[in-house]
Order: sequence, then structure tokens, then C-alpha cells
Amino acid sequence: MGTKRGGSSYALAMLTDKPMTPLRRDVFVRDVVVLSALAAVVIVVHFLMGNGYGFHRDELQFLDDARHLQWGFVPYPPMTSFFGRVAIAMFGISVQAFRLPAAVVDAVSLVLAGLMARELGGRRAAQVVTLLLCLPIALALSSLMQYTSFDMLAWTVLIVSTAAVLRTGDERFWMGAGLGVGLGVLSKYAIVFPLVSLLAGMVLLPSQRRHLKSRWFWMGALVAVVVAAPNLIWLARHHFITVQMEHSIHARDVRMGRAEGYFTDQLKFMMFGLPFAVGGLVALLRSPRFRLLSVFYLGPLVLFALAKGRGYYLLPAYPVVYAAGAVGLERWLATRRKAMRGVVYGVVMAAMLLEVAAVAWEALPIWRPGSAAWKWQMKNNYDLANEVGWPQIVAEVAAVRDELTPDERSSYAVLAENYGAAGAVALYGPAYGLPVPIATVNDFYDRGWGPFEPQTLIVVGGRLEDESRFFESCKVVGMVHLPYGVENEESEDHPQILVCRHLKEAWPVVWGRSRDFS
Repeated sequence: MGTKRGGSSYALAMLTDKPMTPLRRDVFVRDVVVLSALAAVVIVVHFLMGNGYGFHRDELQFLDDARHLQWGFVPYPPMTSFFGRVAIAMFGISVQAFRLPAAVVDAVSLVLAGLMARELGGRRAAQVVTLLLCLPIALALSSLMQYTSFDMLAWTVLIVSTAAVLRTGDERFWMGAGLGVGLGVLSKYAIVFPLVSLLAGMVLLPSQRRHLKSRWFWMGALVAVVVAAPNLIWLARHHFITVQMEHSIHARDVRMGRAEGYFTDQLKFMMFGLPFAVGGLVALLRSPRFRLLSVFYLGPLVLFALAKGRGYYLLPAYPVVYAAGAVGLERWLATRRKAMRGVVYGVVMAAMLLEVAAVAWEALPIWRPGSAAWKWQMKNNYDLANEVGWPQIVAEVAAVRDELTPDERSSYAVLAENYGAAGAVALYGPAYGLPVPIATVNDFYDRGWGPFEPQTLIVVGGRLEDESRFFESCKVVGMVHLPYGVENEESEDHPQILVCRHLKEAWPVVWGRSRDFS
């Protein structure tokens, strides 16, 4: 494909289909060093604000599952909790330490994003621009310890390995793609969307069908199966309960309208990266050599929309189009004056730093609690609001326990009706002498109702009208009060703290039909 000059779109100047010269090892090492130094910003920012406002409700579940490691969990694969366990073993339990693996993984993903541009023929400027384009995503993801960070790593490993196959013709890189798929299965099952898109692209593009006959492609498939096998076996042994859970949660999200705004979310996520995403996608589609990579964006974009997925599910697809767009800009500027190159790259850097600042303002826990900016976050970012108040809630549960009679304390339990409350009581409860909580949600359900059948229960995260159906008596004895009047799921949806006495039916009967997904 020829390179057009003058006023032509830089997307047309982006990807060459001429034989590509081998990449020098010494240059590769220097590129990795530069990209790693820039990606380290994520880790530095993490240490500066890693404690945030406290554990997020989802992190409390990951934290409790990290104490009960297995090859799979009801709501997700095991990798996030595994690295959470590593962080706990190395540094103890703190918000900052628990979130460190997410920051490190996101930094690695940034380096791989830069190397993605390198595989497309980009030099260091294109690699750095790609990293900067992906930096807002990485900062937002590393602010919490969740599977989204590990999911992005899996996608980038898959995509950069596929790009290496297309650049070099060396099909041994399919084994790296298989590793990415395997890591994806262990991280978040959404890896099936780029995988299906890749397979569809290979079938639909005649020039790519030959890969399906390559023994290295099937070796890559074997790598994926071997890496994912422990979790797949766990799923089979548990009757693929995660499928049931995913169906339940997805139906709830659609019912609550959480899947609405999918396409407008993409514009929000891209912000100043929009020209690079559009230009990069166009360039990929016009490149016979790298056209297959376009499926990693287009396929999930369509599939998530059809499945009524949430907007952020598509975030791991952006590095490939950003990389293509950055290479296009670099090649377009190669024919321009040095002064113009400096101005354009300066504008790009300023725009990305502005976007990083916007992400920090809206999504990072950087403000002093009680300040005007903090109050704005509490009203406009529900995730940050759900980091506030967990120690106070547990203290209120302990105060209710202190009001029980001595006989009631000898046979009581704390029943948490959601995983955030369960994780909070498990974490902060021992300081008050509270027992390990029981809960019917997700993996807490499989741990049962404890060593004895409790006669008195302190219920947190539930509602009086719901609990009264199961107990002979229930009454409200306290309310959740969050600092600074913050409103979140606990204070809005189920603020009551209850004391309930004597199940109407036997514990095994009630427990057997009480499994909940959340």
C-alpha cells in the first residue's frame, strides 16, 4: 500500500505491506526500558493514593476469597483473588498493598500496548503515544483490585502475539496468543469475545485461513487449554455454576438499565483518543497485512452490544486501535518539518495529560474526605461512594451485639445479606470479637451457616420485610450511618440492622433454597 502525502489522512500512511525488516534486539531492549519507565507512573500513582477511601465492596469479596483460595469462584475465575493472596502474604492486609498487583499488571499492559505499536512498525514515538493513550484506562483500572486489570493483560497478550505472527510470519507466536487466552479464562470469561472474533476473522478473511492449518496455531490452542484447565475442571465439578450466576447478574443489570448507554460510554472512554481510535481502525481495515487485528475491536464492539454488555467491557480492545492510530501519526509526521512534529506531539501529550487529570478528578480517590471535590465524587462516582463506611458499619454491628443478653450471645451469628457486608464483617469483625459472618451470596453460601445452628442473628444488609418471612421474630435495632452523610448501596438500599430470632424451619431446609447471586 503506497504512502500518500500532503493533506491526505494519516491513516492512509500508516501500515505498510512491504516486507518488514527484522527488529533489532538492542533497540527492542531500549524500547522496553523507556516504556517500562513511563508505565511505572501507574505504580507511583498507586502508592501515592493507593489507600484511597477504603476497600471497595467488590474488593472485600476478593479479599475474603483470597483467604479461601480455590481454582474457581462462583462469580469469577481465580486469578484476582490469587494475586490478592500474594499481596496479603507479602505485605499484610491494607488497601494500598491489596491494590498493588492491579497497578503492576496495568503497568505491564501499558508496556505491551507500546510494543503493539512496535509490531505494527511504529518507532519509539508511536510506542510512547500509544502508552499515553492507554494511560487513563490503566489509571482508572488500577484504582481498584478487580479482575478488569487482569482481563486487560490477557487481551493485550493475545493481541500483541497475533500482531507478531502477522508481522514476522513466525507462527510460533500463536503459542503466546494461547497463553493470553488461558490467562483470560483465569481472569475474566469475557476473553471469549476477542477469541470468537479472532476465529471469525480467520475464517472470513481468505488470506488468514492458512493459520488454521498451522500446527503452531493448534499448539497455541493447547497452551490455552493447559493454562485454563484447572479452572475449567473446577467449573465442571461445580456444574458450571458461574454460567447460572452470570445469567442472573446479566438479567439484573439489564433490568436495572446498567447496559444502557453502551455506545455513548465508548465516546466517554475515548475522549481525546477518539481520532486515534477512528484513524487506527480505518488503517487496520485498509491493511492486508494487519487487517485481522481489526476484529479485536470490531468483533467485541458488536458482540457486547448484542449481548447488552456494559460499556467498560470494551476497554481492553482500545490498545490495538490506539497503536495503529499512533503509528499512522508517526508516519504522517515523518514527511513534515521537525518543528511541526514537535508541535503535534506536544499537543498530543498535553491532551493526554488533560485526560489523565479528568480521570483523576472523577475516578481516583485523591481528595480530602469532606472537601468539595470529594463530595462531588461521592455524588457522581458510585464506585468511590462504595469505598466509604465499612469499618463504621461493622462497629455498629458490634454495638448491637453488645445489647444482646448473655444467653443470646452464646448462640448468635452475624448474617450478612450481601458480599460487601460479609467481607467487611470478616475483615473488621475480629477486632470487636465478632464471629465469622455467614451469608447466602456467592461463595459465602458454600461455607455454610457455621459450626452450630444459631438461634439469634444480627442481620446486616437485609430488609425487615424480607427477613420476617423466615424468622419467628425480627426487629430493627439500628441503622447504617456513613461518614459525611455519604449515600451508597448500604445506606440507601438496606440501611437497617436487624435482630432476628428462631428460624421457622430447620437450618438445612432454609439454607438449601437460599443461594443468592450478586
